[in-house]
Amino acid sequence: MTTKTPPRKRPGQGCGPHSYNGAVLDVRGAAAFLGTTEKTLRGLIARQLVPYRRLNSRIILVRSELERFLVDLPGVTIDEAKLNLEIRHGR
Repeated sequence: MTTKTPPRKRPGQGCGPHSYNGAVLDVRGAAAFLGTTEKTLRGLIARQLVPYRRLNSRIILVRSELERFLVDLPGVTIDEAKLNLEIRHGR
């Protein structure tokens, strides 16, 4: 039994990350947006730690949900960082 390989892409045919008006991203585009690798992002998706959707068998990520996800991550806000700098420098 032989397996068929998919046809090669034609010159000019897209093979990069897919996005739809920048509002919806595929895994590659979302990984670039988050500054991580596709493998890491797929792991986060498998553990349901990142908001995502399924469209048939495709995984898609909504950019606005990813932005909200980043804002809600634990850490220090810009205002808190500025206040800490002021306290450290005695101002």
